[in-house]
Amino acid sequence: MGTRQVKLQRRRKRTYKEMFLAKLSELSGNEQKIINNVTLRKALRWEQKRYDGVKDALQAVGAINAGLRGGPGGAVSLAEPPGGKKRPGVKLFISYSHCDEQAKNELCKHLSPLKRMGLISADWHDRKIQPGDKWEPVISENLKTADIIIFVVSIDFINSNYCYDIEMEAALDRAADGAAIVVPVIARSCMWKNTKFGPFQALPTDGKAITTWEDQDEALSIVAEGIQKVAERLLSQR
Repeated sequence: MGTRQVKLQRRRKRTYKEMFLAKLSELSGNEQKIINNVTLRKALRWEQKRYDGVKDALQAVGAINAGLRGGPGGAVSLAEPPGGKKRPGVKLFISYSHCDEQAKNELCKHLSPLKRMGLISADWHDRKIQPGDKWEPVISENLKTADIIIFVVSIDFINSNYCYDIEMEAALDRAADGAAIVVPVIARSCMWKNTKFGPFQALPTDGKAITTWEDQDEALSIVAEGIQKVAERLLSQR
């Protein structure tokens, strides 16, 4: 093989996937920062069709997190930055009455895509307490380390001494300190606006109880999208 051929091989043209990842790494500072799709496409100087095709291909193999909210047109981030140091997602704590076990389970299902996107590292609730653990200190520790605290709200939640008087009070204290964000998710109709968490913006839309929606999957999807916005905001601040 001649010298010229060797040089040409060394100067092999990068694939579109490599170009995409290189530019995303450059704009994000080699971190898992969220970059707007419009910003990245303009930096690459690509037409929309090529950009979307490469983005979808990289998302399919888990190289990037896509479908993120970060301004008009959405955003993307590296699934794992160079060096292998992956930025952890936010941690959720779900407070609920055991009367609303099914509602909590359905909520967790709809939040699972956020885990795949790398936005959530854990969604903790008391059913994850291990045999032999002392449940009260375990709950307290997970509540103290949560980034987002979700209340699955119903009349049973409000009437639960542990949910309302202990978990809720601790959550509101952390929210007041700016250490966590509280999100009420209204599972069933009740007088929740008259509670201490009444001033907080609730999900789904307008705090309309999930059970009153004709399509409850739609309501839960709106909840998941709302949690996605909060998680992305928190991660962008790290």
